[in-house]
Amino acid sequence: MNITPLRRLRRLRSSEVMRDLLRESHLLLNDLIHPIFIEEQIDQVVPISTLPGINRIPEGCLADEVKQLYALGIRYVMPFGISHTKDAQGSDTWNDNGLLARMVKTIKSAVPEMMVIPDICFCEYTDHGHCGVMQNNKVCNDITVENLVKQSVTAAKAGADMLAPSAMMDGQVKAIRLGLDAAGFQDVAILAHSAKFASSFYGPFRAAVDSELSGDRKGYQLVFWSSTTGHLTL
Repeated sequence: MNITPLRRLRRLRSSEVMRDLLRESHLLLNDLIHPIFIEEQIDQVVPISTLPGINRIPEGCLADEVKQLYALGIRYVMPFGISHTKDAQGSDTWNDNGLLARMVKTIKSAVPEMMVIPDICFCEYTDHGHCGVMQNNKVCNDITVENLVKQSVTAAKAGADMLAPSAMMDGQVKAIRLGLDAAGFQDVAILAHSAKFASSFYGPFRAAVDSELSGDRKGYQLVFWSSTTGHLTL
């Protein structure tokens, strides 16, 4: 039996050069954001046991680290702070002399061309490990959002180019945008972590930033079995 295909699409996959010509996806260095874990009040690199090959670097080494990354062609970094100044609110994040502000200033001073995209959250800076202010054993959404705005403005004042809010609070992106605009930072962009799941996969990250969580985050992060809620969140 002679069956002639209506379309011979395999001709578009017939050789490597043909496949390269028609490829629609390209993964380049400029597509990647490099995370940096910076710990204050230490003077030695600390290996992160849950992330083999990744280290916490001392704050004093940050400038040299960023210069090396830039020399390798990396243009975007996301600093995560490991704070030794924790409290119930994470108030060090809106201190102009706190770790968050210092990290941003150091990076921009060392390599002004590097785009700095700090994580905007509280879990690295609270003594309970949650992403906001606790009231009656729950994270209070609206107070946390107010604090996220303060944190965001502080990061922008320090020189951040883009902010990455990841606290999973309702209304956080709009509030941050309004707060930045009101403070004169209309050009600071927002890269929102809009759909974060209450997942065990965060375990290695929590160890990396020394965040000791009490309880879980199911009250504000998504659960995987509810895709509708996830779409609404986005």
